[in-house]
Amino acid sequence: MKLSVVIPTYRSSSFIKDTLESVHQSARDHDYEIILVDDCSDDIEALAAIVAESPNTTLVRKGQKSNAAVSRNIGIEQASGSHIFLLDSDDHFTLDYVNERLRFMRRHHHDFCFGAYTDVSIDGERDFIEQPDIRDPRHYLFIEDKDIRTSTISFLAERKETFRFNESLNKHQDWGFLIDTAEHSRSWGYDPVPGVRLNCDRDGRMSGSMNMEASKVFMNKYLVDPQHISGFAKRHFVLAALLKDHGAYRFFSDRIMPELLKPKFKTIKLAGDALDRIGLFCLLPRLLGTYKAIARLKKS
Repeated sequence: MKLSVVIPTYRSSSFIKDTLESVHQSARDHDYEIILVDDCSDDIEALAAIVAESPNTTLVRKGQKSNAAVSRNIGIEQASGSHIFLLDSDDHFTLDYVNERLRFMRRHHHDFCFGAYTDVSIDGERDFIEQPDIRDPRHYLFIEDKDIRTSTISFLAERKETFRFNESLNKHQDWGFLIDTAEHSRSWGYDPVPGVRLNCDRDGRMSGSMNMEASKVFMNKYLVDPQHISGFAKRHFVLAALLKDHGAYRFFSDRIMPELLKPKFKTIKLAGDALDRIGLFCLLPRLLGTYKAIARLKKS
């Protein structure tokens, strides 16, 4: 059995060594390849030097800059293994992840899996184990309010012509992949063992900035049910407030069904909408910042 690990890179040379080492250790019992697909980075020569010293590793240089979905699809197309694993360039496999995931896929006859993970940040480490309540990806994401992370994805290479990322999405690519892949999968599953460590503090993560056009593209492509639209909006309106993006806050708040909100988020929406009506929206980010600071103190 041969494994393929696909990693998109962009200005990753300063931290990619640790990522590669985690793959080498986790895949040590198998024949494997690591495929890096670089998105026209300005540190490409430094990256190439690292790849030259990394066993079983190849570097694909894209001809023009695009997005991570294109990079992943290129890597998936070039993969020669029987199983394909995905990983972001600043995340890490745990030592037993590959063996555990392969056992899980064989035991349940899954052609596609994603699963639990560990968030690593300045606040510490936290495991996220979010089993689906029902087997509907939109319900999972926008009603259950759970998540998929690309670095936890694995699937059979025989399905790679169907299991692809939507290249029109500049954001929410993992959500689109889950919805599309679950629709075509013969049997998909959630692995409850946290096998990947996610770096939550690295600068440049897409989730740290608003991209309204990208969100609208996703909504138009994948969401029809008002409850799913509400759940999607709920996942964005607080970030819009924290980033002081008034237009984004209004857009998402207007699409939320208050009766579906938990008390904490209902309070935030009521306060935010009230401040917006009286022209004091600028105070909402400060209130939310104070709330987050108090929450951190309570945890310490």
